[in-house]
Amino acid sequence: MKIKAQIDRFIGKDNRIKAYASVILGGEYVIRDIAVMDSKNGLFARMPYRSYKDRNGVMQYSDVVFALNETSRNAISDAVLEAYEQRLHMEEDESQDMDEPEEAVPVFEQRM
Repeated sequence: MKIKAQIDRFIGKDNRIKAYASVILGGEYVIRDIAVMDSKNGLFARMPYRSYKDRNGVMQYSDVVFALNETSRNAISDAVLEAYEQRLHMEEDESQDMDEPEEAVPVFEQRM
């Protein structure tokens, strides 16, 4: 199945949640609100979840969407993390462009 990932919201480097992504599965299904998270073991893609209180009042969390096997889980995660890395590089390139003096950039190369 073809998986296409895109970053919907780039949060930034200083937060535990780095971004939110969507994936398109096989050109037919979309999963939104996949969080790119930073942990002590590195970046990972956290699937969307819902929270609720159990009968004892303890907060519980349940994934709304999840892969049925490791291969599928890794494919989604890899696509999301690759999209994040591309977006991160794009953000860094744009911030470097902003730091350059305006006259150093020819008019036809300026970004809107």
